[in-house]
Amino acid sequence: FLDSPALGWAKDFLLPVVESLMRFAVKMKVDFETELVWSTSDYDKERILQVRAQPQPPVLKHPVTGTPVWFFNVHSHSAWLREERSKTYGNENLSEATGASRINRTDCYYADTDEQLTQEDLAYVDKVVMKDIIKVKMQQGDVVLLDNYSVQHGRWPFEGTRKHAVTWFKQPRYSEIP
Repeated sequence: FLDSPALGWAKDFLLPVVESLMRFAVKMKVDFETELVWSTSDYDKERILQVRAQPQPPVLKHPVTGTPVWFFNVHSHSAWLREERSKTYGNENLSEATGASRINRTDCYYADTDEQLTQEDLAYVDKVVMKDIIKVKMQQGDVVLLDNYSVQHGRWPFEGTRKHAVTWFKQPRYSEIP
């Protein structure tokens, strides 16, 4: 829409307005630093505004235990790994025609070069992650509580409608537990 010839001179006005609105919307949604980059869509070649998270270290200290933990969503955010998994396991019940799956594209890059992770490195991460999978078959009404610093989580392809809710809890320090 922004590349429409009918917009003509209005583009110079509209692009900064769109970017400002997007910055505001992103700030309301995420609590980490991002940058916005104008780019071209890979599926319809239209102009898009990408939101990129700032480089983050893959290993952090657990906020309660202080233990170093792998805190890097490469396994779920790598476009190549998602595509490889969909060839083997299916597409996680997400249609490529839906708006969210076309907009919410993610990928992972080396922070020091801004290049995509190599398929060799991604295959190694996949091997390590997949060997420790524990499947939890859920029933209606089930609740699963996960410590995001201690475990990675995801979903396997399934039949039916996916209905879930997510909430975030601040984990109490051990001294705060009665």
